[in-house]
Amino acid sequence: MSVADHLRIRLEDYDQRVRTFIPWYEELLDNTAGVAAAAMRGRRRPTVVDLGVGTGALAGRCLTAVPAAWVTGIDSDAGMLRAAMRRFARRRSPVTLVHGDLARTPLPPADAIVATLALHHIRSVPAKRAFYTRCFRALGPGGVLASGDCHPSSVPALAARQRRAWIDHLRRSYSAAQTRRFLAAWAAEDSYMTLEQELNMLRAAGFAVDVAWRRDGFAVVVGAKRPLDTASARDQS
Repeated sequence: MSVADHLRIRLEDYDQRVRTFIPWYEELLDNTAGVAAAAMRGRRRPTVVDLGVGTGALAGRCLTAVPAAWVTGIDSDAGMLRAAMRRFARRRSPVTLVHGDLARTPLPPADAIVATLALHHIRSVPAKRAFYTRCFRALGPGGVLASGDCHPSSVPALAARQRRAWIDHLRRSYSAAQTRRFLAAWAAEDSYMTLEQELNMLRAAGFAVDVAWRRDGFAVVVGAKRPLDTASARDQS
């Protein structure tokens, strides 16, 4: 299923409509890109991989922060890749767009791996833990993985409050019936793991972890590969 079908919108409306779906969307992008930029600055040839690159909004922010960066964007949606291609058509920095499933496509060596609203499509804990291990191996010393997504609290009362805040955001643009349909359709495709689960999976893959930003049920989680981790990564391969 394409992203447009999944969201029940026209592809050409995505960049505008996603802001009506996701609260704090701009902050989510900016903080994810900010983590990547911090890891890439000072590198001779900085490289970033954008998982689920979509229309290129996050990759574009990474390039604004680090204009010399080399970008590889991976997405399974051919329509989204065409939109990203149009966004980057006049960029001088190298941008490579790859059509493929982000959970299976080989990851090139990178200083930063980023994603926003993409990794919730990996639906099981074992699959996501294995994916994070692949990311760990692809990153160079001092590299980071930064993912901005919905990560509700593991405390039920707080998770319910966070969901209410999301519903309130949707209701600013949509009716109650439309909001229910959106949430039901997304729940059938997406898996929003708690913040605690997400950090534990990153730790299990070998990362040092942190939370770069959090608003309601949305967060930017960070996995950092310390320089000393390179030896253990070779031992695992």
